[in-house]
Amino acid sequence: MRLTTKKTEEILVMILGEEGRSLVRYLIGKENISEFDLANKTKKDIKIVRRLLYNLYNHNLVGFTRKKDKQKGWYIYYWTLLPESIKFSYFKMRRDHLERMQHRLEEEQRELFFICPNKCVRLNFDQSADFEFHCPECGELIHQDQKKDMIKSLQKNIVLVQAEIKKLIEQRKVRRKVVTERKKVVKKKVAVKKKVVKKKVVKTTKTSKPKKVVKKKLVVKKKVVKKPAKKIVKKK
Repeated sequence: MRLTTKKTEEILVMILGEEGRSLVRYLIGKENISEFDLANKTKKDIKIVRRLLYNLYNHNLVGFTRKKDKQKGWYIYYWTLLPESIKFSYFKMRRDHLERMQHRLEEEQRELFFICPNKCVRLNFDQSADFEFHCPECGELIHQDQKKDMIKSLQKNIVLVQAEIKKLIEQRKVRRKVVTERKKVVKKKVAVKKKVVKKKVVKTTKTSKPKKVVKKKLVVKKKVVKKPAKKIVKKK
């Protein structure tokens, strides 16, 4: 699913309601927006802006960083939308919508319904029996709803949403595959870089090995002490 500006706004307004539309419009396509700037641009009270932002944060649709104001001493929060989380949130919404429609279809096929000719109410069999098959609003006799068109409409919408969900799942698989491949490439590059650096280090250590210093043996010459010559005494 291509997350256009219009689609992003539609998804986030489903969560925040119309109250948050102006906030959403200003957040889209921007990064690290101060909550005070948001309050300024949307002309909303800072408390309302924070409540809306925390609501998005609880749905994991925005992230924030905080910085301390050196002059005032308090922390200011800077907010950014998370596109991948918004896509996943939309996927969950469509899946929940599909489940509700399937439940409704089962109920329509299983139950008998009665409607007021003035379109005041639509009641199931038990409810209709409680009011003796008269409209509790206007008193008119209610009659059985044929509901063929409703069942056809539900079945058609279920098929459409199922096809959309299938497409979203396939797109998600492709994105995951791309991310995995990128991680592998990065990992490989890092490994090659480390190997090259290691080789360089080994080469450097080999070339810069200190030469062995051969220590010369000191030969200490012994002093030869001459013995005093013996005096020869001639016999008389």
